[in-house]
Amino acid sequence: MIVISNNPLVLEEIDNNHTVKGTPLDVLLEVRKFLNSGGSLVSMPLPANQRLFINPYRSIVLDETLKDSSMRGMVLLENAIERFRSQTFNYEASADKDFSLMDLEQVKIALGMI
Repeated sequence: MIVISNNPLVLEEIDNNHTVKGTPLDVLLEVRKFLNSGGSLVSMPLPANQRLFINPYRSIVLDETLKDSSMRGMVLLENAIERFRSQTFNYEASADKDFSLMDLEQVKIALGMI
């Protein structure tokens, strides 16, 4: 498993990671590269609810050993990329830590750490 993330807290706490500098869209574009070279999605590319779309952090868990021959993961990813292309990330700076923690908890759930 590998985690592709722009969240400093995730990158600090999760060992097998790939750092992305930028927005959640940048994370999804990097995930596309990993899916094209093999592997499959473990966590969903879209946030759990509409309110989390403003989260400036996005982390996606991939299984590098399991090839998704159905292309389902790529379709989900492409739909997420289209949704994030028009997204702006205006949020209160005081909420930064909360957003970071929410993203980390979702990664831990996907990895079975919780």
